Amino acid sequence: MPKVTIDGVEIEVADGTTVLDAALSRGKEIPHYCYHPGLSIAGNCRMCLVEVEKAPKLLIGCATTVADGMVVRTESEKVRRARASMMEFFLINHPLDCPICDQAGECKLQDYAVEYGDGRSRYTEPKLALSKAVDIGRHVMLDQERCIQCSRCIRFCREVTGTGELAFFQRGERAQIGIHPGHRLDNPYSGNVVDICPVGALTLKEFRFRSRVWYLKNTASVCAGCARGCNVVVGAAADDHDQIGRLRRIVARYNGDVNGHWICDEGRLSWQRIYAAPRLMTAESPAGTPADWDATVAEVAETLREAAGRSRAGAILSPRLTSEDLYAWRRLFEALGGVEAGVRRIARGEDDDLLIRADKGANAKGAEWIFGAGATEASVLESARAGRLEALLVVGDPLDPDDTARLDDDVRSKVARVLFVGPFVSGAAEAAPVRLPMAAWSEQDGSIVNFRGRIQWLRRAVGTKAEDRPGWRIAADIADAAGVEFPSFTAPGEVLAALARDVAEYRDVDADTVGMLGVPGRTEAPAGA
Repeated sequence: MPKVTIDGVEIEVADGTTVLDAALSRGKEIPHYCYHPGLSIAGNCRMCLVEVEKAPKLLIGCATTVADGMVVRTESEKVRRARASMMEFFLINHPLDCPICDQAGECKLQDYAVEYGDGRSRYTEPKLALSKAVDIGRHVMLDQERCIQCSRCIRFCREVTGTGELAFFQRGERAQIGIHPGHRLDNPYSGNVVDICPVGALTLKEFRFRSRVWYLKNTASVCAGCARGCNVVVGAAADDHDQIGRLRRIVARYNGDVNGHWICDEGRLSWQRIYAAPRLMTAESPAGTPADWDATVAEVAETLREAAGRSRAGAILSPRLTSEDLYAWRRLFEALGGVEAGVRRIARGEDDDLLIRADKGANAKGAEWIFGAGATEASVLESARAGRLEALLVVGDPLDPDDTARLDDDVRSKVARVLFVGPFVSGAAEAAPVRLPMAAWSEQDGSIVNFRGRIQWLRRAVGTKAEDRPGWRIAADIADAAGVEFPSFTAPGEVLAALARDVAEYRDVDADTVGMLGVPGRTEAPAGA
């Protein structure tokens, strides 16, 4: 492998590595706009110019491949002057509207102007005025005058989605990005152009003017929109000027084994579903009437214990529950005996060639590992319609109110008691006289397993609402009230430890080993399946 010396430090890199990648791999910052690791090399911003010994002129780091013995200087006077000149060019026509720009706080133009610019401009003519607030798609707005022609968005639409909606129009200083006539930026991954835009030219309608980025608390987590389990960063309001604890956005987080650099628009906006239905804030018995938590738990425990004693109890669980929740419910059902449990299947649309999965159960694979493939919602409902169940527990969906199981009139007429645990007053909650509130997605820690069998850690981004608590905690409370043997879980890590001892696919897994990018379970499918 070639050895290259960058600013006096010799490093060894793989063949074919560019100077920019070599520097970034060692934590050495070389400024860049057009370069993105998920896209082809454009080499048009010229911010990554470096000085290579024996080369007659400065070279762009993003397109210069290292050679053995190469000596590179990234901080020489010649390089600094070149960067300052490039910043002067970028700012010639760029509007000075940082105070009202949504990209403020995350803008590379701001950052590089401070770090590499010289703070002056020799350009005295009026700035070129282009179109502002152009509606180019379902989710994206364009401010043309902020664009620095890095072409990231154009390359994304050509190379990743293959839809090619965006292009450069006109030439020279009047060059501008836009959509082709008769087309709109409405592909299922359009929000990614906002993530990769280094300035404020492209903004997301659903986040535009909603919050300043420095008012957000960002948490690395996992999308629960489908069985892919894309890695994301969840942004929640964390300032008195905003609604503290309210989710504001989701952006992609890189994981080469799951989603690469991208996420779909459905997953990006999945957080909105949490606010689509009324939240269940307290224990209720009867429905609509706030009740004491312990008394309501005791009522649920007694109903389940009596029905299970006659093998006439059933349960339907969401495939978006964490593995810890699912395992705790399984342990409760085993302790009670006589509970027929089934997991929902949520399927919509079709798989595509990039990320989207028709299976919307983010933890459907984990549910299969814990309960077995035969534990289905259909079998439980069949037992209910046949009159074999006296009590039916429904654990609602933690992300989408519309994906909570609904009970038709036939089921409701045959089951004497419907019990509900979930975050939202939706689906089966409408037929349940007894309800217990549960934490929603992003309100608790826990593991989920994607369709390929990769175990990942979903992290708490916001606090719970009122009496909401994790599903595993509710299962433990019910077990305690029912007087059955149950582990004394006090944290999700303890539940995972018990799960790892009990279910082979989770063997040797804990929160530390899962880490930020996840680990394969013991039965992970081949890559590309």
